Amino acid sequence: MSIEPIIILSLAPIVFGLLISISKRHAPADFHKMLLRAWFFGLIAFIPAIFLIWLASVLDLTTIRSLKRTLFYSFFVVGFFEEFIKYIFLNIFVSSKKVCNSPTRIILASITLSLGFILVENVYFILTNGGGHFSLLEGFLSVPGHIIFGIMMGFFVSFGKFRKSNFIFPAIGLGTATFFHGLFQFAIFSNDNTLLAITLGLSLVIAILLFKKALHTTREDIDHIDRDKLEEELRG
Repeated sequence: MSIEPIIILSLAPIVFGLLISISKRHAPADFHKMLLRAWFFGLIAFIPAIFLIWLASVLDLTTIRSLKRTLFYSFFVVGFFEEFIKYIFLNIFVSSKKVCNSPTRIILASITLSLGFILVENVYFILTNGGGHFSLLEGFLSVPGHIIFGIMMGFFVSFGKFRKSNFIFPAIGLGTATFFHGLFQFAIFSNDNTLLAITLGLSLVIAILLFKKALHTTREDIDHIDRDKLEEELRG
């Protein structure tokens, strides 16, 4: 095996190790355990994704032979299904726990879950390389990409939890993560480096702004949001 796959596979564990190291020194024990829980569920979250990959292949949805097929595969098969699976595991098994009592904690849990997911995904695609699903460029960018998507998802999931909104905020989080994940995948498949740079740059700026907002947001701040007014604005 060449050195590139080894480097790719080491990225997610290195970032996870840094998060765990920081949590041990600066966070309570229950938060540290929550990150370990998120990592574990991220690892097993790829199991249903493998089934979806197989099903898409059986239905001939993985063949990128036209613009429509590429868009469908990028945004629906990859973007939506992967983010939806991560959302289900984050919402049911991680963010619902009492220790996830702030937007920042849920974002960090979402990042950690995404790191576990992308580690198993990269292992799978490296071991099964040859089907056109994986490239070195995609491999190196997959970890920072999933961290960014995880921030987007975690931010809105946290607002949904504290506002007891089962649709508006979760839908925004899932939709935002799906859109940028799909656009990222489309740029990879179409070998459009300009679009790829714009996608990563824009999504990174948005993720930084959301994380910065979360750092200065408490549960009390979220409780004062006028949900009825927000729903009216979203409906236009």
